[in-house]
Amino acid sequence: MAGSEPPTAGRSTGGSGSGSGRSRNELWRLLTEYCTPRSDCGVTLPSGPCGRIHVKDKRVQIIVERREYLHSSICSDTDCETTTEKVFYKHREKKKALFQDGKFGGRPDPTLVAKIRKAFLELVDEFARTVKPGKEENTEDLPVLYESCCSGHCDELIYLLEFGKIGALNRYPKDEYEKVMHCQHGGQAVGHHMSFFMHYIVHFFIGTKLLLYNNVEKAPKLQRMYDLACDGQTFLPYQRKNLHLWMKDLDVTTEMCKAAFRCIYLYVYLRRKFEPDYNIETDRILKLGYEERIWLRCF
Repeated sequence: MAGSEPPTAGRSTGGSGSGSGRSRNELWRLLTEYCTPRSDCGVTLPSGPCGRIHVKDKRVQIIVERREYLHSSICSDTDCETTTEKVFYKHREKKKALFQDGKFGGRPDPTLVAKIRKAFLELVDEFARTVKPGKEENTEDLPVLYESCCSGHCDELIYLLEFGKIGALNRYPKDEYEKVMHCQHGGQAVGHHMSFFMHYIVHFFIGTKLLLYNNVEKAPKLQRMYDLACDGQTFLPYQRKNLHLWMKDLDVTTEMCKAAFRCIYLYVYLRRKFEPDYNIETDRILKLGYEERIWLRCF
């Protein structure tokens, strides 16, 4: 696959215009920083709003005294409050290649994880809030290329999300929405159908866009789960036929990302439509991992 950054124009790529383009690139920049292993593992020391080292005890004092490169990073303000810990590097610029070890992930970093989560939610929120209720829907009739696993009602809504049929989504009845959002079937690992589906869509979008942003030529193997519809959908039904071209054909991969992101922000749009108390900040499906670590179930 040719190594080039995906197109930046158009809403469906995750941003349009200079403002949203910057916010989108900030997300991928932060994720790249988080997921790129450093040759220099650094040393974790107490810090505060100043971003410098707080020498508050004998242990920290000894660490700093033994590392000359830390001497210039000491905070001299005795009133500066110690509020966090920060990693200080001797050679911050020295990094390994992304996915060099065949793994996706990084060391726990609450501050960076919080920034990544904020950037992702802002991106999704921007698109969800700008959906136009009166927009003409996509009227193209495309075949459903999978076997129904949920007696129709879950699959029907997923179809509307995948193809961005906004007119049909606005006419979607609340009682059917409730059935989908409370549908639980299959084994314990599946549970809530829509949560199961969206979990994989979010992780696919983030992981794939990160690979594209960094021009990764040799991508890690995509998790086998995406090829399956095991009790509940794990991927976009119509796009599943293109998975064999994932990270091999740039145009096809970009289209899959567009469809996945459209599904994510329309999911948020629909929840807000039917759930007045819905809060994107507390939606567990969009968390991307744990409090101190990003964990993507992609590879």
